[in-house]
Amino acid sequence: MLGIHSLILSIVVGMPIGFCAAQMAPYSADDVTVPYEKAAATILRRTNLPNKGYCFVFGAREGRLAYELTKQSGFRVVGAVEDRKHLDRGRRLLEKADLYGARITLQPSSLAKLRYRDYIAALVVSDSILADGVCHGSAAEMFRMVRPDGGMAIIGQPPGCPHRLSRADLEAWLKSGGVSYKVEENAEDGLWAVITRGPLPGAGEWTHVRADVANTACSGDRQRFDRFGVLWFGEPGPAVMVDRHWRATPPLYKKGRLFIAGFDRIFCRDAYNGAPLWDLRVPRASRIAMMRDGGWLALADDFLYVARESTCLKVDVRNGAVISRFHPPTAGVDWGYVGVLGNALLGSEQVRGASYLAATTGRGNAGNLLGRGDNRAIITSRALFCLDRHTGKQVWRYVPDNAIIANVTICAGDGGIYFVETTAAKAVSSTSGRTSLADFTAGPSEHLVRLDLSTGAVSWRRQADLSAAHVLNLGYAKGVVLASSATTRDGRYWYHVRAFSAKEGTALWNRDIDTGYASSDWAHGKQDKQPLIIGDAVYYKQGNFDLKTGRSLGFTFHTSSCAESSASARHIFCRDRSVASIYGIDGKPRWRPLSSTIRPGCYTSIIAVGDIIVLPPASAGCTCPHSIQTTIAWEAR
Repeated sequence: MLGIHSLILSIVVGMPIGFCAAQMAPYSADDVTVPYEKAAATILRRTNLPNKGYCFVFGAREGRLAYELTKQSGFRVVGAVEDRKHLDRGRRLLEKADLYGARITLQPSSLAKLRYRDYIAALVVSDSILADGVCHGSAAEMFRMVRPDGGMAIIGQPPGCPHRLSRADLEAWLKSGGVSYKVEENAEDGLWAVITRGPLPGAGEWTHVRADVANTACSGDRQRFDRFGVLWFGEPGPAVMVDRHWRATPPLYKKGRLFIAGFDRIFCRDAYNGAPLWDLRVPRASRIAMMRDGGWLALADDFLYVARESTCLKVDVRNGAVISRFHPPTAGVDWGYVGVLGNALLGSEQVRGASYLAATTGRGNAGNLLGRGDNRAIITSRALFCLDRHTGKQVWRYVPDNAIIANVTICAGDGGIYFVETTAAKAVSSTSGRTSLADFTAGPSEHLVRLDLSTGAVSWRRQADLSAAHVLNLGYAKGVVLASSATTRDGRYWYHVRAFSAKEGTALWNRDIDTGYASSDWAHGKQDKQPLIIGDAVYYKQGNFDLKTGRSLGFTFHTSSCAESSASARHIFCRDRSVASIYGIDGKPRWRPLSSTIRPGCYTSIIAVGDIIVLPPASAGCTCPHSIQTTIAWEAR
């Protein structure tokens, strides 16, 4: 079977080809010219898609519908053809018109059992049903090609086709494949079945740097990957990515779209087949050392919010257009943290130039040390605020009293926003917007705070002794606020976990974990780990604990120390034995490599979302012997 990577090899990725009337005449004008033109227009008018990505023609005949669709849209079209005579003639006509291969590809395949992997197109149509008035092949196979969560199939005929399609036959064919559909029939447009595919059952998402606005590092995806195989691979490649040592932003996912943060650049891809949808350049935007900073990307259903210097861009997820530019309430500051929850756009005000940026970081060892190692400075803010994410209108602003906020700790959930602030004099007096955790936590100065999401009013503020030297994280789940940090003791790294009631801020439990890692190996991220909150439990390599009581649950897993782990509802993803790896968490842990030749990045880079696993080429800059650097997705088998 062919995956979308095979299709990509047969389609030249580039700008859509302009159609010249004199050049583009592969088919002679005849009595079906108008019906084909009208069919393409009707199909495109009925889609809620941006008319980019891949279109699949189920029964493409000589490529006539494929041609009309490429003429009227930006789709790249792949057609499956059963009849060899139709295939040869279609290829010959399209090649003679200099159209074949760049936007249109025809391939031989049975329509009863297609030779392709799942989900290869955002739009599926049929030329053979249109031309013959007969429902060829398997409706279930046709539907298998439609990508989940918004992909569409539009099957039918416009008026004027020589062989009329029966509505009864069309509906019977779709029902035989178990396909849900809506039939639209009128004198002007003809007969069409419109199928819109919903999300796969249990599909998860990744919308913020640590999975969600709650900082759980868990996508919630419920797919089991006991067996898996490659779904697609392709662009972007490593050349446009941030050096792996700098611990850059992980990919984001929502509603079938994958967002990959490159070097001052954001790529949007169809998550299920890798089709390029758009590419936005954002100079001086790519933040690094994300284990010491708040996120600069936040994803909603309709917009991607991108924090860049003193601005937050509101980007349309359909086409990459910048719709609005929002600014912090105070002039002369940078937009620090960014988060989305419902209609709320959360932000923080930080000193200009505080965040580490890829664009201003030198290559080589000196640059790498900015992001990794012991006692590195965290990024801080002097105020939090909330805007209406649609209009940019200010809802509230919170300014702590002679205190600063650790960006990396900001999280939200259950109607509240949680973070750690400090009144420690040395940290507060810093003019760089950066401070060491030793200064941040000096004395009884650090406080855990909850704000009401709707008003910004302080719900509670509690002094909390948080031992921290290298990293400090905060997450929320199921009524619990979880603080985690790392220090050095007796030549080894220790993790410290503190759980608090989200309702009152009172302490619930705490644990100090001897990692077993020697602090002499400071360069490989052992001191930077964040916990994974999966369901009712907190996971570290060294063990997992009940979220509400801290009781040990006895699960441990092995992982190399460099990369940050991520989670779904059923699995943990990490770097182990130097390669991209997966652990099952149901029962006895079982290690398996996702690939023996692909290495993940040094921060979170593998995510399980939408019932698939995705890994961009986050090992860019690696000199280790891992030969394959490409964006890749796996599906359960």
